[in-house]
Amino acid sequence: MATPYQTVAKAALINWNGLSEEEATKKINTESVSELESQVYALNSMKYAVVGLAEQINLSEEETLEFFEAVVNGPETATIFQTITEKSENLSKQQQLNILSTIHDGWVQDNSSEKTFQKKVQREQLRQYAPLELIGWNEVKSDLLFLTPILNSIGISVNEETLEESYHQRVEEYLREENINTEEDMTALIAQGSLFYPALPSSLGERLKPVAEVVTTQIITNWQEKDPESLNILNQRQQTLTSSTKK
Repeated sequence: MATPYQTVAKAALINWNGLSEEEATKKINTESVSELESQVYALNSMKYAVVGLAEQINLSEEETLEFFEAVVNGPETATIFQTITEKSENLSKQQQLNILSTIHDGWVQDNSSEKTFQKKVQREQLRQYAPLELIGWNEVKSDLLFLTPILNSIGISVNEETLEESYHQRVEEYLREENINTEEDMTALIAQGSLFYPALPSSLGERLKPVAEVVTTQIITNWQEKDPESLNILNQRQQTLTSSTKK
């Protein structure tokens, strides 16, 4: 039986590195964590997943460190898995999304250098520096690669369909709370940098301010192509605003 880290590494080797299942299985059974990590770069995101879970169920620092150690190195029979299973019994869909938000925030902080920023400019991926609620379900779902094996290890099955529904409820609440009714509203908020999205390092927030309109355009394009429900939520808000203005 594989550890959560080995499960993630195997999936990454197949999905990202193009290995066959047989080749990936051989690697996770014969290579060390450090050897695997040099190929899949999964540890940081898994660390953020564990930290996010710890925040949701109020783990102590000692429990968090012990759980992360077991997630990465095992053994699968470590008693900490049972401890976390009991504490996570009532983990809600919104709490799962909170953990995914922690993973995404961590990724933003780890990828905030000037060099990475310029890569995102060239690839038209600046939208990935937006909060969880704006990056689209397609981006959020990709981080389930890191979270699902951890939740499975504590007896929680991830239902992507219901989690997606909860995500779009979260998007709707977010747009309402931030008073985002139009693309112009979104651009104005993104132009506030880390004041708008506190997870942004200040230097990255400053780089995003002058290209806020570009970020908005990329968010909308991604919604159009891969997350039409989020776009529909924004369009409904804009229609409601227009109707109210006409009265």
